[in-house]
Amino acid sequence: MRQEIDKIEIKEPPLEELNKKRSCLKRTCITGCGCFFILFVISLLLLRFAIGPRTKEVKDLPTTFTNIVPVYDVDNIEKITHTSGKERSKQVELAAYLPKLILSPFVIHFDKDFKYIPRTITEREMTKWEKFIAFMTDPITDQRDVFQIEWLDLPASQKFVLEYYDTELRKKGFIIGMQSINKHIIQFTFKKEDGDIDGVFYTMDDPETPKTDYVSFTINIPIE
Repeated sequence: MRQEIDKIEIKEPPLEELNKKRSCLKRTCITGCGCFFILFVISLLLLRFAIGPRTKEVKDLPTTFTNIVPVYDVDNIEKITHTSGKERSKQVELAAYLPKLILSPFVIHFDKDFKYIPRTITEREMTKWEKFIAFMTDPITDQRDVFQIEWLDLPASQKFVLEYYDTELRKKGFIIGMQSINKHIIQFTFKKEDGDIDGVFYTMDDPETPKTDYVSFTINIPIE
């Protein structure tokens, strides 16, 4: 029995075969990384061209806006600009589709606490397909419309305009947030207490002049 065991010859794989396997694995890794990098660059380019200027000047504010948000001295408004949230979101979501598709297997596997996947089903465990659909269709951008109203050389004083907006916004259920003040510039944020509306009030004034030099009122608001 001992002699039979001694006759058994243990052959090691040829060095060339090992080198071929290593080379093949290396090429596969490089190819995979290269494809991922190319897809990532393409996605960035699409995103770069998608996020273009979508702001346009409008003459009047929609009633959806004026019913919710107070607007001071409509007759003296210098300019109103509007950025469509749906239009902006559509372009960005299209550009982000490919990166989300690439990341979806990793997110579905590792996101056990639903930090990145919205839980669309609560009465039972979601399947991987349901998680995939929820992740791919979940918007990554702010879909609210943005309105900016600007005034130049308002006949009212800066203090009066500030008090107007502070009072009227509180009446409409807004919470006044952080405020910054210096010699000529005053700015504060505000947010709807029970809604998805927020914005920034900004005013710049030279106290040596009788008029308020500049006022800007920017609102992020969902418009149906």
